[in-house]
Amino acid sequence: MALNPDQSGAFLANVTNVANAGNVALAWTARDEEERRLIASCVAGDAEAFRPLVIRYQRQAFAVALRMLGSRSDAEDITQQSFIDAFNALERFRDDGRPRAFSTWLLRIVVNRSKDVLKSKRRTEQPLERDVAGADAVFAHDPSDPEAHASGGQRRRRLEAALLAVPAKYREVLVLKDVEDLSYEEIRAILRLPITTLKIRVVRARAMLRALLEPDAETEGELR
Repeated sequence: MALNPDQSGAFLANVTNVANAGNVALAWTARDEEERRLIASCVAGDAEAFRPLVIRYQRQAFAVALRMLGSRSDAEDITQQSFIDAFNALERFRDDGRPRAFSTWLLRIVVNRSKDVLKSKRRTEQPLERDVAGADAVFAHDPSDPEAHASGGQRRRRLEAALLAVPAKYREVLVLKDVEDLSYEEIRAILRLPITTLKIRVVRARAMLRALLEPDAETEGELR
């Protein structure tokens, strides 16, 4: 295949992207196989084999719960209970050869547990605790410039408050898609909804978040 100089850079970049994608796919295949072995060991009676799975996914599980609930204490409880639920249900777990089957299954438990907390707080009329902070915040960023850091901190707080104001069924897809950067196939496995529905909810959730943030942006513009 002949290439002119203008095409060669794009061609090489495409080859590199394909190669990188292949390496990522191989890494995930190896991880999936390792997780199948660990789960098989757990089911056979080796409870310690579950520890690597906890270490691997505790950050992600906690992050999803925290962004769903806005409360560190609730998120810690949900994370712990979700791993207990997963451990107790390992005998019923079936990956059917699906990639990332364990992580999507675990996150389904986390999301469902988080929604149970939200429903309970609505029933008892308890306000959500909004104590997300620091590196655990939504879209966390840590610029080295102090002025930028202060501005970034204000932006994070606005994002956190806005995200918690988005209804739960839209917030969950926004967290999984835009914060955790999961594919629609993974989100479909977690929420058990058609991909078309998920895409519609993501579009609506982003619009809601923008609408919630726009008044703050207008206020900032007036103050400058």
